[in-house]
Amino acid sequence: MKKLLFRYYIPLFLVFSIAVLAFQYNREKQYKADMLNTVLGDTNDMVYNYFESKNGSLAHIDSLIAIFPHSDVRVTIIDLKGNVVYDNAIQDVVHMENHLSRQEVKLAQKNGAGSEIRTSHTNQKRYYYHATKFGNCYVRSSLPYDINISSLLRPDNIFLYFWLALTFIIAAVLFYVSNKFSVKMNRAQIEHDATVRRRLTHQVAHELKTPLSSIIGYMETLHDNPDIAPERQRFFIERSHAQAERLNSLLQDILMLNQMNEAPQSVQMEPILLNKVVETVLDDVELKLKEKNVEVYTSFGGDIWLKANSILLYSIFRNLIDNAVAYAGENIKINLTLTGEDAKCYHFSFSDTGVGVAPEHLTFLFDRFYRVDKGRSRKTGGTGLGLSIVKNAVELHRGAITVKNRNGGGLEFEFSLHK
Repeated sequence: MKKLLFRYYIPLFLVFSIAVLAFQYNREKQYKADMLNTVLGDTNDMVYNYFESKNGSLAHIDSLIAIFPHSDVRVTIIDLKGNVVYDNAIQDVVHMENHLSRQEVKLAQKNGAGSEIRTSHTNQKRYYYHATKFGNCYVRSSLPYDINISSLLRPDNIFLYFWLALTFIIAAVLFYVSNKFSVKMNRAQIEHDATVRRRLTHQVAHELKTPLSSIIGYMETLHDNPDIAPERQRFFIERSHAQAERLNSLLQDILMLNQMNEAPQSVQMEPILLNKVVETVLDDVELKLKEKNVEVYTSFGGDIWLKANSILLYSIFRNLIDNAVAYAGENIKINLTLTGEDAKCYHFSFSDTGVGVAPEHLTFLFDRFYRVDKGRSRKTGGTGLGLSIVKNAVELHRGAITVKNRNGGGLEFEFSLHK
């Protein structure tokens, strides 16, 4: 029976490995494209910021483009009607065609940013285009689609070799496990746990790559351009610092989730005054609240004592407020209310008067790395783990949490915490 178990798992694992390999291959391709889009997107940001700082003047913009790492980058500024107002590769832009029909511009119009590989209608050269929509124009940067860009977009084969080695190792482990444990093991549970761990590993790797690739890109720019202007140096250093802070936050969140999931018994519980924890959170986020003109109202009706972990209790309310501040919009109100209690738990409501979330996203809000608007979430610096930490922390305190759209707009989280 044990040998039959081994022969059952090996074909299943091989099929799964092929599926994961194909999936990861496509993910790697997308990641390479994301890296290039990050570089070109930063180029678009710098051009637009310079353009805006000069009140729409195109004077000396060629000098700015000359310091970019890619000497052959082509930059185009397009007004919202599709008319080209600047192109560093074309002297006479007056006779250029309307660009609203260009695929990358159409995608930028719809999603805020878009990319496309195609042959230029103007000079018949093949380019990799990336366009970004701003308030009063589109900025598009592009690189010649030559062997260098083609190689850059090609997935690394190192994952293939790694996965083949891992497949062999796991096959050997399966053989050992099939001879070590009884056939009465819960096969469905084992496969589910393995799938969750692999998916989480892929998600973590992808999330870590994004800030790391940005930091590497900024540092390489500084290294390869020693004569870059001091203000540009500060710009790149500040961007690198922001990405490093994001990476640090991501790692801290992952460690907190791992502790709650893998070693909940190590979490120390002690009597905590909840009112004091909430006051500390509000003090820490005071500047954020003022920037977005957010008002917070609390209603507890007295002191609330819990047997809890102060760090996790803080993370519940800090992440709920951070989430509302980041995504609910400006000029909103937040209400944190004790809605009731029973013999075991206190029951709370946390709501905002913001924009809310489309119903199809509600069931996924507590999933790790889930983002309703990926582009916007990354710009706000979120790790994608905040609400997952909230859910795990609430459950570790023997409570439960749900979320729904609030009547009149905004989200409402209803949760309980054990006394």
